[in-house]
Amino acid sequence: MRAREWAIAGAFRDPVDYDIPDLPSWRVRHSECGGLSFADGDDEPFIAADHPVTVRR
Repeated sequence: MRAREWAIAGAFRDPVDYDIPDLPSWRVRHSECGGLSFADGDDEPFIAADHPVTVRR
């Protein structure tokens, strides 16, 4: 839901005008075996995939 709010507010105005927080900056980590993980700052990753695959939407 938040992604939709950011997209709409970013397309028409500044998201802060709509009381929508700034998009967090994520740190992306790639492992040696092809894994992928996302973390917020220096915290532990909040999502990770050992064998990510490409999907088509």
